[in-house]
Amino acid sequence: MTTAKGKTMTKFAWQLRSQLHLLTGFIAGFVCAFVLLLHIYDVRNGINCSTTTAISSSSSIRSFIGTSAASMSLAQFETELQWKVASARVLCMVLTCPEYVERYAQHVYATWGRRCTKLVFVSSEDYEPLGVVQVVDADGGSYDDLWNKTREGFRHVWQEYGEEYDWFLKADDDTYVIMENLHHMLSAYDANMPLYFGYQMRRYNVSYMSGGASYVLSREALRRFMKQAYGFDQICPEARKMGIEDFYMGICLQNVGVHLIDSTRAMADDDKPKFFPLNVESFLYNGNESIPTWLHEMSVSEIDTGLNCCSNYSIAFHYTKPERMYLYEFLLYHLRVFGKKWSAEQLPRRWTFSEMVEMFPLENNSEILDLRQMSEKPDNF
Repeated sequence: MTTAKGKTMTKFAWQLRSQLHLLTGFIAGFVCAFVLLLHIYDVRNGINCSTTTAISSSSSIRSFIGTSAASMSLAQFETELQWKVASARVLCMVLTCPEYVERYAQHVYATWGRRCTKLVFVSSEDYEPLGVVQVVDADGGSYDDLWNKTREGFRHVWQEYGEEYDWFLKADDDTYVIMENLHHMLSAYDANMPLYFGYQMRRYNVSYMSGGASYVLSREALRRFMKQAYGFDQICPEARKMGIEDFYMGICLQNVGVHLIDSTRAMADDDKPKFFPLNVESFLYNGNESIPTWLHEMSVSEIDTGLNCCSNYSIAFHYTKPERMYLYEFLLYHLRVFGKKWSAEQLPRRWTFSEMVEMFPLENNSEILDLRQMSEKPDNF
């Protein structure tokens, strides 16, 4: 015979079971709805297995969706996804010296250098805390040895990391680089093409990229430099004191079929420079009075000043003191303008090889002076 206590327990168990069923149904419904929404989003945006392969191995598309979809708007999600798909592997080689490691290099390490796929400092002395690598003799790290340090820096990078990266940025320790804008520009090009980007200058009837403004080599350009130019002093100057680093690099690369692409012309819808051999204030303030004569004489593109001076997607500025690096960090990555809405951004169209060759043909340097006889010091660089 069932007692009153037994009836109460049975009733309680039935109520508990009903609540559990209800809770289970609610959870199952939520999960199904979420999965369905993800499927619909995938279809609408063309996300498939081929897209997944374009994203770095450290984060799959599904894990990215799981961590991001709930915390950002659809527009933000699409922009972030586009950036992840477009991102290439960029190794940043930054030239420094023992006396500038703490004065400059450590601030590169703490600011823009963190956004490189790989950051390598090269110097005349190792410095383990920043991973600085000695590539020249201890007495060969001065400004007069800049060409040798650059040559040996690229040799180290090629031997240690060669095929692991797509693009190779050379910068000084007083240059500030906006890596996201660099990725944006490079997304229009294939790293298997022999390419060389920067601020184009000209001397002795030969074009080259400003070393202070920083320049970028594709993987194929660096391969040609190391395999066909390095060590062949008839087409690429050997190591020497007071060598003109950026000018020599331009000669070496062009002599092995590398195409120079001035950043002013690198993007079809943006005809402003993106790499700068001076600090940004020089272009924004005081008009042409702030631009030295040598830069006017050597620049291939016309120099503008004021707010119209520079691309909205500018990439690198030279002569940046450490305090300015942190100012740029704040202005670029922390400061917000309330109510400001930016227009939707799209990656540039990808250039084909034939289009690139037609747009940026190789120069004829047959009349250049004998490189083996050149040993002058650069003017105001």
